[in-house]
Amino acid sequence: MAAAAAAATKAAAAVVAAAPRRLIGQPAYVLLGDRPVHLVTFLAPKPNQPPTFATFKVPLTFNKFDLRDYLFHAYKTPVLAVRSQLRRQAIRRSKRHGRVYRPPPIKTMTVQLTQPFVWPRAPTQTQPWKKQSAANMVKESKERKAYINKLRNSSIVPLRDERKDPEARRDLKTEAKRLLKEGGWNNKRQLDPRFSKTGKAKKS
Repeated sequence: MAAAAAAATKAAAAVVAAAPRRLIGQPAYVLLGDRPVHLVTFLAPKPNQPPTFATFKVPLTFNKFDLRDYLFHAYKTPVLAVRSQLRRQAIRRSKRHGRVYRPPPIKTMTVQLTQPFVWPRAPTQTQPWKKQSAANMVKESKERKAYINKLRNSSIVPLRDERKDPEARRDLKTEAKRLLKEGGWNNKRQLDPRFSKTGKAKKS
């Protein structure tokens, strides 16, 4: 097993050595030439994908040499082979003018690594990422979209008094009533003495 890994590393080094002279030892941004900076996304592996293969989502203008040089200069990761795929997207209808169109295809590249990479497991404790608050936001967004679609399909628009206030507005009303009754609002900032009642500001 160790001999096979050493042979693979040696082959990868030979592939890198055979690259054009201008690519070796140059900064990563030089590899793209005059092109603008692109976004390369590392995709999660499929269930049956070996750990020695990695898939990336790349721009349509990317070629195999661009991804190979990007991995080598940015992460010091030589690759043995690169395969590119184009995935055609489904037909959509524009919400702006109602025309039917097909979005550009999605280009992905699968590289063969010299060393295996194990994808990290999903964390069990999601409290630091506030998963519950994110789920509540998604729920409110879905309810709002469903309400708007219901109004579009029906010819009856409810009055403002007949609408149900969202939870955020109800909480704001409750807090406003409490402040008017009890007071005690504080933004935890020191007030400028020129604007306080006891301050003695000089008139210019």
